[in-house]
Amino acid sequence: MTLPLRLASLAPLLALAACSNAGEADGGGLREFRIGAPALTESSGLARSQREAGLYWSHNDSGGPTATYAFDESGRLRGSLTLSGTINLDWEDMSSFSEDGAPRLLLADVGDNGAIRPLLTLYVAEEPALPAGAAAELRAAPLRTILMAYPDGPRDCESVTVDAQEGYIYLLSKRDTLPRLYRVPLRPVLPLAIAEALGEIAIPRAPAGAEDPEAINWVTGMDFDPSGTRLALVTLTRAYVYERRAGQAWAEALQQSPRALDLPDYPQIEAVTWTADGKALLITSEGNPTPAARIAVGR
Repeated sequence: MTLPLRLASLAPLLALAACSNAGEADGGGLREFRIGAPALTESSGLARSQREAGLYWSHNDSGGPTATYAFDESGRLRGSLTLSGTINLDWEDMSSFSEDGAPRLLLADVGDNGAIRPLLTLYVAEEPALPAGAAAELRAAPLRTILMAYPDGPRDCESVTVDAQEGYIYLLSKRDTLPRLYRVPLRPVLPLAIAEALGEIAIPRAPAGAEDPEAINWVTGMDFDPSGTRLALVTLTRAYVYERRAGQAWAEALQQSPRALDLPDYPQIEAVTWTADGKALLITSEGNPTPAARIAVGR
């Protein structure tokens, strides 16, 4: 969980931190709403549904219930899924993907502010079909649990996403000077998956001496687009979009300068996902009720 930071004094610095900005959200392409899920007060992860366009899942972070909440783009609560037999030490992100033609959700218990956790946990669950009508409270056990560790010692992380075509889960560290990219297999062979270190990424940094540089520097969420060609990252104030060429590895694509997009002035933005058509980002912030925004993304 990040510390609450407000950024009015950083406005001039944010422009500098964006560097060679190649594009912004389409003019007029911002639509804001609130999520009507009273139990969702610290939205820390976000994933689009693999079953239904316009449906999204989110969860609370450290110490919250082991539940994820489904809502639509009007903010209406559609249901919840509680993962039985799990623990929420610090759930910090989630992702969705298809596996053997079936919709899946990944819940990532990877938060580690003090960089002291030797083992982390990733839960893979079936995305349930939600009944029509009143919001349903569903419960199910995970399909599998992945234990993982970093090869170079504990790291704080709030950004996790899945490339199902490659068969890998990608993680991006938060508190390093430059974020470090890692990946683990979706189906590890051994009981403990040791992440593969892929190196640092290229991303704008706060100028030296900036007040509250964490607002720019800390990446708090990420997601691959439905085509598997773009990656969106969010910090507390900005979104960055990377694009990879055919045959290019993600580690190489993230060495390129990203496009930067402004985000609404929300208390604590910690989650991002793409819409099912790949035309926009959805972001959420901690808050009660949860603030959310749909932001158009031009090519």
